[in-house]
Amino acid sequence: MDVYEDLIKERQEGRACALATIVAFKGSIPAAEDAKMLVHEDGSIVGTVGGGPAEAEVILAARDVIAKGRPQMISFALHEDPKLDTGMVCGGNLDVYVEPIIPTPTMYLFGAGHVGLVTEKAARAAGWRTVVIDDRPEFANSERFPEAQRVLSDTFDASMAALVPNCRSAVFIATRCHELDGKVLRWALDTEAGYIGMIGSKRKVTTVLAKLQGEGFGPDRFDRVHAPVGLDIGAETPEEIAVSVLAEVIAWRRGAEAVRPIMRNMRTLADRVPRKEAS
Repeated sequence: MDVYEDLIKERQEGRACALATIVAFKGSIPAAEDAKMLVHEDGSIVGTVGGGPAEAEVILAARDVIAKGRPQMISFALHEDPKLDTGMVCGGNLDVYVEPIIPTPTMYLFGAGHVGLVTEKAARAAGWRTVVIDDRPEFANSERFPEAQRVLSDTFDASMAALVPNCRSAVFIATRCHELDGKVLRWALDTEAGYIGMIGSKRKVTTVLAKLQGEGFGPDRFDRVHAPVGLDIGAETPEEIAVSVLAEVIAWRRGAEAVRPIMRNMRTLADRVPRKEAS
């Protein structure tokens, strides 16, 4: 399989990868001038940028590029570091551009009521594909969600059996009752979904948690679960809840270690600036 065939396959299956391309060189190299290599998340490759220790460094860098989602230009001064020259080039310099190929993430929204409706719109606005799931056809339909990638209105069990979230997927649970929320959460915990959020009061969350723990789910299984879902912004309306949820999902997606206000109030800034005495 060549680089582009593999790239297309990875994107279709929702997996991230990185494309490394030789963009500048000096000296002879045992590869085409524009040689490319695709690096998978596990470090396996298709194609080559010349082999040897320098290629091994490119693979390591590519895995970092995939994790951070930002490209890198890697430059090798091979004439200054002979150990990089082995099997690759006869001196000179080499520049390799490594770019992340990150598929559009998918959010699976369980519950097509008022909160589900506005959260789906917010998710699409933030760049997510959306899949809406509800067992009520009058709520889960293409007229109500015209731009969703998929709308499933079968039983929850049947719909869940047809879905395979990956590590970049988010699952948002906002069904019409505790029992269904627990059913969906139980399913989500056995998927690779990177983010799982469940709406509800602390009492509801505690009730669902206790039931799942009684079924044998250990504490470590809940590391991915955000419940009650969303940032604490005092949200009350469906629209405000959607903003709260998407803010938390974005923080997870971008790897924000601690969520805090982008701008503190101006009083804080004013207190830091020395005041001039009035003349």
